[in-house]
Amino acid sequence: MKKRRKPNKAQHLPKVGTHDEAAYEQHLERQAVADTMGLGNAPGWLKWGCLFIGALILIGGVVSLIALD
Repeated sequence: MKKRRKPNKAQHLPKVGTHDEAAYEQHLERQAVADTMGLGNAPGWLKWGCLFIGALILIGGVVSLIALD
């Protein structure tokens, strides 16, 4: 039987439901952004509430600029 010249090591994919390093890094980045905005330790409902209020202000500004035309 012929031997391989270079041994090829298989790279296995992580199992489903295990800890993914890239997802963990993204989570840390999102947390850092929330900390910068002052919402780092705030509960989730407060973060979503701030996002909702900001979206309403943005939409109201766009509508008022269109109405001025």
